Amino acid sequence: MDIEEVSSTDLVQLMEIAKIAVLQSVDAPEELKQEIITDTNHHLEAGLISQSSVFLKKGGEDIKGFILIQDYWNLSDLFVIPKYHGEGIGKELFLAALEKCKNHTNKNYIRVNSSLNAQSFYKSVGFEEFIPERTVPEYVVPFIYNF
Repeated sequence: MDIEEVSSTDLVQLMEIAKIAVLQSVDAPEELKQEIITDTNHHLEAGLISQSSVFLKKGGEDIKGFILIQDYWNLSDLFVIPKYHGEGIGKELFLAALEKCKNHTNKNYIRVNSSLNAQSFYKSVGFEEFIPERTVPEYVVPFIYNF
């Protein structure tokens, strides 16, 4: 099962994966979960038409996870179906996306506002906490990956 570019035919399945992951894995009030799902759907739609995004999936027709890095530095979405957590899919997606980003940006970093439940994942692949210039919501943790 290889990692490949996302296509427009994947959109509905990606939205469903994100919804399942948020509902099952994010420790937040229901209203906030719905807000995250709505925001993610907007990111996914924009990512499909963007010329400056890395948008990859793993799993062929039965997608197990996906990653979207906007402008080659803003990791906006990384979701893996919860039953596949711990199998290295998120790490594979991140490393594949990282290689693509390195060739398209002069920022030399990737940033993410991690959900509280994903902090250990981001630390495990080399992200470090940092203090951003802008205030972030209390339910996220800013991370940066320097390369």
